[in-house]
Amino acid sequence: MTIQQIVNPADIEKQLQKIWEELVKENKMRACLFNLIVFNHLSSRTDYIRSIVQKVIEKFPCRILFVSFDPDTDQNYLKTAVSVVAPAGAETTIACDNIDIGVAGKDLEKVPFLILPHIIPDLPINLLWAEDPSQEHPLFKPFLKLASRVIFDSESADNLLSFSKTLLSLHEKTGIDIADLNWARTEGWRDLLASTFDSLERIEQLQHLKNLKITYNSKETEFFCHLKIQSMYLLGWLSSQLDWEFIDSKETKKSLNFHFKTKSGKSEFTIESSEWEKLGPGTIISVDLESVDHHVYTCARIPQQYHRVAIQISTPEKCDLPYQFVLGQTATGQSLVKEICTKGTSEHYLKMLKELHQIDKDRLC
Repeated sequence: MTIQQIVNPADIEKQLQKIWEELVKENKMRACLFNLIVFNHLSSRTDYIRSIVQKVIEKFPCRILFVSFDPDTDQNYLKTAVSVVAPAGAETTIACDNIDIGVAGKDLEKVPFLILPHIIPDLPINLLWAEDPSQEHPLFKPFLKLASRVIFDSESADNLLSFSKTLLSLHEKTGIDIADLNWARTEGWRDLLASTFDSLERIEQLQHLKNLKITYNSKETEFFCHLKIQSMYLLGWLSSQLDWEFIDSKETKKSLNFHFKTKSGKSEFTIESSEWEKLGPGTIISVDLESVDHHVYTCARIPQQYHRVAIQISTPEKCDLPYQFVLGQTATGQSLVKEICTKGTSEHYLKMLKELHQIDKDRLC
């Protein structure tokens, strides 16, 4: 990354051109596949948001317009800076533009007019809204009009139920493509379950579950504190796809307990926590399932190779040889990369959000 240069808003493109004239001598090539607008509140989490954006340009070069709003000051200001960023630690000739906008107070209303001239025409516009969409903000609607796809992070939501209602309403009213980083973080486990229950016989066992236990990593960090969301998403996805009927739920100090009506009758499902030092906060560690005819499926990450899951299937009569399933890497930013390269809005995601209205109606998460 070149050194950030503070510029007058009117001189943004001129200063970027000067930087590129110097970089041409270093054999750097300007590249851009899409526009990426990022909005966040200025806080200790801002550096984390920057780090996940950095992961995007390692896969897909783009023009970054990074907006940081300071809600904790009485001052009015609008500051702009430019730089050129390249994939970290990679010997590549590719690099892309980065435009930083810092804003506070009444100058907030100027931001949409400032951004518009710097969007590269005829290229898609992805919006990463890194704040709670259920909380009204004056920049949300103007940015929404510009975007072809909006990516949220439910980690930023104060209330998961309000978050899901907001996104469903947004999609219904506007038809815009929406995505969620926490949904992308569960993709590996959804693929694992889909590949494990890949026959009519096994699907029937899934329909007649007696017990289900999902365990997640309870290691909290400065940037992640809503640790149950990925587990709730996985449970909501299973319930919505298998047409389970939610009965009730109960929260204890150690777990969340749910009762569902399945084809076999009333079943008890549990979300529990465990702490893994090297695993991402809230990441699912294991999924254990047992059908009414005592077919047991144990799917658990391997501690020494935590992106691999050991799968053990057993019955009262026999025990199959265990095998492994490789999950996607859980490195910071990969979920954003995945949601940017995905087209449309997942119907499974929308059904899962609707299911959350039932299983999280007591605001467990």
